Amino acid sequence: MQLLKKKILKDGKKLEGNILKVDSFLNHQIDVELLNEIGKEFKKRFQDKNITKILTLEVSGIAIAVIAAQYFNVPVVFAKKNRV
Repeated sequence: MQLLKKKILKDGKKLEGNILKVDSFLNHQIDVELLNEIGKEFKKRFQDKNITKILTLEVSGIAIAVIAAQYFNVPVVFAKKNRV
């Protein structure tokens, strides 16, 4: 996806150990237009699958999961970091 590649090249930060830091547009400040395009891309790539839920972690994936879920018309379930 070209839009995501451009955003990573523009705003992503490479840290020690080949870690890519993208919190400037996925966590601390969410780029809704970008996430909307990612949601559309998920729908395009998985439209032939029987998607009934979207599972994500209780970290950075919630925003992307919620936007993708609207295209599939399914709920989002997120796994907690700690046992309750």
